[in-house]
Amino acid sequence: MTERNIVDAAARLRREHEPHLVATVACVRGSAYRRPGARMLITRFRWVAGSVSGGCLEGDIASKGWWRTKDGDPVVVTYDSRVIDAADDEDIRAAFGLGCDGVVEVLLERSGVPGRIDALEVAQRCLAKQQRGAVATVFRGPARIGTRAAMIGDAIEAEDMPDELKAWLVADMQAAIAEGKSRNTEHGGIEILVEAILPPPRLFVIGTGHDAVPVAALAKQLGWDVVVCARQQKFSDRDRFATDIFVGSDAEICARIDASDRALAIVMSHNYERDRDMLGALMDSQAHYIGMLGPKARTTRMFAELGRAPDERVHAPVGLELGAETPTEIALAIVAEAQAVLTSTPATSLRERRVPIHTEVRAEPVLVAV
Repeated sequence: MTERNIVDAAARLRREHEPHLVATVACVRGSAYRRPGARMLITRFRWVAGSVSGGCLEGDIASKGWWRTKDGDPVVVTYDSRVIDAADDEDIRAAFGLGCDGVVEVLLERSGVPGRIDALEVAQRCLAKQQRGAVATVFRGPARIGTRAAMIGDAIEAEDMPDELKAWLVADMQAAIAEGKSRNTEHGGIEILVEAILPPPRLFVIGTGHDAVPVAALAKQLGWDVVVCARQQKFSDRDRFATDIFVGSDAEICARIDASDRALAIVMSHNYERDRDMLGALMDSQAHYIGMLGPKARTTRMFAELGRAPDERVHAPVGLELGAETPTEIALAIVAEAQAVLTSTPATSLRERRVPIHTEVRAEPVLVAV
């Protein structure tokens, strides 16, 4: 998924009518720092947002990207670090010699070309609507490089292309949306980057205590939507959280949760009855993750009083075991656990893996269909 800060930066550049170049990782073979769909934005004078590598490629793209696209057409640049002599020039070879061992293909294109679908503008609409979408981009083959189709919900947009290619792209986008993952596909010698565009996770923080502030702040830094929920409006809360406070009943909170693509909830009001009632409501909602602050025995008692069986979405006590003590450390443990649940990933040390980082390893199921 394209990072939210890149989507926001591109929207700002469009509003200001400032020409910019978009670099997109179209395909990776072997080891690389970024994966397909990673982006970087630059203007003629400065870097704006994002990255396509760990720092190896950005200088080359910034210095040569505008020249490479001087004809106005998208181009694909291949950076190959598997065989040092195959790299584009001495600077790239030297950079890659520091540790990468793969092939990275980067699509370079100028923004605002009439008649072409802007992938970042599509992403902006998906994020605003809390609705999933997909963009499919041709990066190699007999079809024109940069040819695109897009989908938001059931609505399909497509540039001028043969009907057969359009059918392929639509099927690829439907699969990417259903799985929530980007992928590379190939049809008839045409290679395609298919990006699943997921709205950012929406975190509902139930409580406005001082320990809730770093939870909300850290989630915002990750680009998540954050909704701080309270029983009553206090101007001091708005100042502390630097955001509007949602004041509503448990049912109203859950209605907002059910309207979100990927909702997470952290219950931390420090009021036993309030937290118990909220837990009961959340268990009937579409929340993917429910974190309960406090000891396990406290939540076990709540289950008994609610007459409910434990729900695998409920994490009590909330957070990963990181040796956290301060409110900020505890917030890190909470948000890290929520991230692991979102991606169905085991929260273990990378050094314990016996396969490459980007080889998929499925965790034990942590979500319950609701």
